[in-house]
Parts: sequence; C-alpha cells; structure tokens
Amino acid sequence: MMRFIFLSILIVSWGMGGSQASTQEIITFGPQETKIIGSIPYSVIGRYKAEFTSFKGRIILDEDTRQIQSVYLEIDAKSIKSNHPLYDRLARSRRLLNTVRFPKIIFRSDEIVQDKNGYRVKGILEMHGIKRRMTFPFKVGIVIDQGTKQRLLDIQGNWSINRKRFNIVWNRLLDRGGIVVGDYFTVNWGIKVYLTMEGH
Repeated sequence: MMRFIFLSILIVSWGMGGSQASTQEIITFGPQETKIIGSIPYSVIGRYKAEFTSFKGRIILDEDTRQIQSVYLEIDAKSIKSNHPLYDRLARSRRLLNTVRFPKIIFRSDEIVQDKNGYRVKGILEMHGIKRRMTFPFKVGIVIDQGTKQRLLDIQGNWSINRKRFNIVWNRLLDRGGIVVGDYFTVNWGIKVYLTMEGH
C-alpha cells in the first residue's frame, strides 16, 4: 500500500583510501534520483500499488574510507499516489496513514552489517506516530551513466513491513481475520546519485 525508500547507513567498501585526512561529501537526493515501487494485497482490486512523490534525503560519504556513513530520509506521507485516486484518499485518511496528524515518515540509519547476501541496514523508522527499530536488506554498487560517463552510486532494496506494528489498522474487526487489506506491504526501491569525489 505504501512506497518507501528506507535508506540507511551503508558502510560499503569499494577500495582503500589514501593517507590524506578524511573528508566528507554530503549527497542530497529526491524524487528525481529515486525510484520506489510498493504494494499491498487489497481484496477489492487485488493489489494496491502506489508511490510517494515528495520526499528528501541525504547520504554522508567518507572519502578516505570510501564508505557511506549515514543516510537520512524524510517522506511527505500525503504525497502517496497511485492509479486509484479513491484508494489514495483512503490511504491518507484516519483509517490508515492519517496524514493530517502524522504528516512525515522518517528513517534514520545507525548501523550496518554485511552478510553473504549483501548488506543489512539498521535504524529507526518513525511512522504513524510510532518509532520502531527496523532491519532491511539492500545491495549497492557503482554504475556508469552512459550519457555523462559519470559514476553513480546505485542502491537497490526489497523490503517487507508489517503495518500493524505501526498501529495502521484498516478495521479492527476485519483485521482479526479478514483479507480486505494485507498485513505486509512490500517495497522495491532504487536510488542512483552521482559521485563527485575522485578515485571512485
């Protein structure tokens, strides 16, 4: 039902840094650099697929270690949009996101671990007035923009989030066993931002 990019602290090693003092680069991003697709089972139409059209974030990159140190993301909840305006209004209503009372969805990263499948990022997700510590998988790499020949930081993720953990309840009676709206929404997201530092 919702579309997110829960960006994170990505401690990603793409090489060894030099001996010079460590410097940082702050990379900002928004809808122009980011692709996010999310969906949730909804018995009326099969699946509700939507996106957020307004958000902002930043990545802090360490030049010396070639690592992403942290990521912050802030989403305007009311910007949710799909091909079903009626259900968009429902998603924004008090029944679900309640965007008047809870206008922002925020993720702050604080830790990352690497495993055989890639990376797992840990941080605090604040949504619907509730803060939860969450862990999400993601993959990261560097690609070349064929037009400009510049290097791009390429981050991809696929996540599953239980809406009930954030007290987003469709209908307390139906949610006891009904299938009007599924409990889990999936999020497929991708972000590409230019790297301006030398040596990457």
